[in-house]
Amino acid sequence: MILRYTITLILCFTASVAFSDQETSQQIDQDTWDVISQAVANADIEAMAATYHPDAVVVSGNETVSIKSALSKWAEGMKQAAENGSTASVSFRFTSRQDDEKTAFETGIFKYNAIDSSGKETLMFMNFETLLVKKENRWLFVMERQLNETDKASWEALR
Repeated sequence: MILRYTITLILCFTASVAFSDQETSQQIDQDTWDVISQAVANADIEAMAATYHPDAVVVSGNETVSIKSALSKWAEGMKQAAENGSTASVSFRFTSRQDDEKTAFETGIFKYNAIDSSGKETLMFMNFETLLVKKENRWLFVMERQLNETDKASWEALR
């Protein structure tokens, strides 16, 4: 009887944690990943900037840069793309999502798709890691690390 009661408590606790994790992931998606996807599609650097903590850092290759510097570079790229009649989209799939009510660490692959004015498509698949914090009831990136490029097969494996 005690064993059954203990197992029931463990199962209830595990179910509530799983629900909480799913709920947290959904909130993170709404505050960050969905916004980034829309911002890239609309070339809206202000919307993208709103997903980052002011002190955020972007890590790629052998360098780290402030989010302010990264956003400036990305804004210039968006401006040039718009002037050239190019469009872009980005989507995300995850290999790991660790979070609690105030912090999160997520890893995965993003697919970046650019289409130039002649219709030529360029796809890039990139492994990434991010750290997020919840501030004033909103999730914000504090670190984005773009690792190595990967391939479509790795992307598809995360379906």
